[in-house]
Amino acid sequence: MDTIPKKSGFAQGHHEAEICYGGEADLHKHYTGCKKNPGHVNFIPVNDFNMDHLPSRYRDVIMLEVIKALSALTVLIKVKYTSLDRPKSFPCFSGQYPFYNTRGRDVLRTGTGRVWQVVKYTESDNKGTCPCGKCQHSDTPSKVWGEVFVSTATHVVFDESEARQTKCVVGFDDNKSPGVSLDGWGVRGADIEGDGCMFTCVSCDLELVDKLDKMLQHFEGLREKSRDKYRKIFGLDKLAVIVSHPHGCSKQVSVGQWTDRHEGKVLYKYTTCTCTGSSGAYVYLPGYDRWSHPHSGSNCEGNYCGEGWLLLY
Repeated sequence: MDTIPKKSGFAQGHHEAEICYGGEADLHKHYTGCKKNPGHVNFIPVNDFNMDHLPSRYRDVIMLEVIKALSALTVLIKVKYTSLDRPKSFPCFSGQYPFYNTRGRDVLRTGTGRVWQVVKYTESDNKGTCPCGKCQHSDTPSKVWGEVFVSTATHVVFDESEARQTKCVVGFDDNKSPGVSLDGWGVRGADIEGDGCMFTCVSCDLELVDKLDKMLQHFEGLREKSRDKYRKIFGLDKLAVIVSHPHGCSKQVSVGQWTDRHEGKVLYKYTTCTCTGSSGAYVYLPGYDRWSHPHSGSNCEGNYCGEGWLLLY
């Protein structure tokens, strides 16, 4: 497995995107054969998550609702191509960059992301017709469509050539709810060293676009309330919550603690359970209001995040 180099005092580790040389048929095999978390007992199916899974100081409606809202915005990312432009190594670091050896190949990998922003376009915006796959093959492409910005890790989605071969699955909560796919389209920004990527998806499914926009507004309001409520106890329980798609399977919630942080690059280590497929998942730290960290990798000292994006309230 490719390594993630030492970052600002953190030991070298491994990325946690799931690579599937045999396609999606490999996912179940990887899940059942997982050596990091056999049985996945510390992952809670999103539909089963409740207050009892939280530390006593956080057992209230606000905290439960913000995690449910985060879950609704969490997406499974399926990338079917590896860019020819992936570097051989990290700038200023030793160690091979993830998936360098699969450049130019159609090899499936999965990760996790979360909806960051939603923009809806109408004819008056002069953005043309919807560029999603459905509309590109239609004689009557939609003139009203949505662009959904998704945050993840750069080693999951590296550039536009990969984004164009990416699907984001919204609402894959269990095997009875396979979710709805959004077509990847472009990259708004990516930082190799900070391991944060913001890419865009497009859709003419206006009901889904409106639903995501409303849920995003709901989540941001709840996150602001939780920040104000838990700021004073941020360093006590050190709660760290992650919603992800381990091994490309249905959505799971994991609860743990952050154990260390490096202020220079604003990085965290934590005990919150992750597996391959969790790369790019949003690391939720109640009471924290500086950066939106994507899960990045794992080493002998635990799990750690990338720097990600500055939060603006």
